[in-house]
Amino acid sequence: MHRSSAGILAAVLGTVVPGGCVLKPEHDELRQEVAKLRKEVAESRETMARAEELSSQLETKLGEAEEVLRRNQADLGLRVDNLEVEVQGLRGAAENADFMASAAQQELKELRGDLDERLKSLEDKLNEATNIPESRTELWAEAERQVKAKNYKGARKLWRTFESRYPGDAKMSEVKFQIGLTYYSERDYKSALGEFYRIIQDNPNSDVTPDALYYSGLAFAKLGQCESAIAYFNALREKKTKAPAGYKQKAAEQIELLKSNKGGICDGGQS
Repeated sequence: MHRSSAGILAAVLGTVVPGGCVLKPEHDELRQEVAKLRKEVAESRETMARAEELSSQLETKLGEAEEVLRRNQADLGLRVDNLEVEVQGLRGAAENADFMASAAQQELKELRGDLDERLKSLEDKLNEATNIPESRTELWAEAERQVKAKNYKGARKLWRTFESRYPGDAKMSEVKFQIGLTYYSERDYKSALGEFYRIIQDNPNSDVTPDALYYSGLAFAKLGQCESAIAYFNALREKKTKAPAGYKQKAAEQIELLKSNKGGICDGGQS
C-alpha cells in the first residue's frame, strides 16, 4: 500500500531531534522516502489513468460486441427463418414428388392392364385364326354352330373364310345370305341390305333369293323406309318369284302392317 500523508508526517516528526534540528542522515532518508512516495503516487496516478483508459476501451469493445451480437442474432433469426422456408419448400417438393410417383405408378398399373387386355385379345384372335377348320364340311358346320351360339362376328368370319376359299361353290348365294343375316341379327340393317342386294342382283334364281327379298323388306321397315320395304314384299308376292306360299303370306301381312303404320313404324323414314 502507499503511505498516507499522516504516515509521512509521523515519519518526518520521528526523525526530528529535541533541539528542532534534523540530522543529515535522517534528512537524506526522508528525502528518499518523499521521492519514492512521489514516484509511487505518480505511478499510481498513471496506473489509474491507464486503468480508466482501459476501462473506457473495454466499455467501447463491450458495446461493439453487444452490437455485433445483436446483428448476429438478427442474422441468425433471418437465417433460421430462411431455413424453415427452405425446409417447408423441400417438404412440399418431396410430397409433390411422392404424389407424382403415385400417379406414375397408377398410370403404369393401368398401362399394364391395358397391355394385358390387348395381349389377351391378340391371343384370342390368334386362336380363332388357328382354330378355323380346314375341310369344307367342318367349316360350314362350325359357322352354323357360331350362329346358334349368337357369336355373329365369329360366324361371319367363318362364312367369309368359306367365301374366299371356295369362290365357285354352288352354295355361295347361301353363304352371302348367312353373312347378311349375321348383320341383321346385330341390327346393322344397312350392311345386311348390302349383302342381300348382291344375291338379288347376281343370282335372282337362287333358292335363297326369296329369303333375301323378305329380309330386305324387314330391314327397310326397321329403318323406317316403308315404301322400299313394301316394294320388296310386293316383289316377293309376284307369281314369277319362286317363293314358298308361306313367304307370300308373310309378305302380305307385312304390307298390311306397314300401310296401317301401327306403332309409328314408318314415322322415321319414307311413308
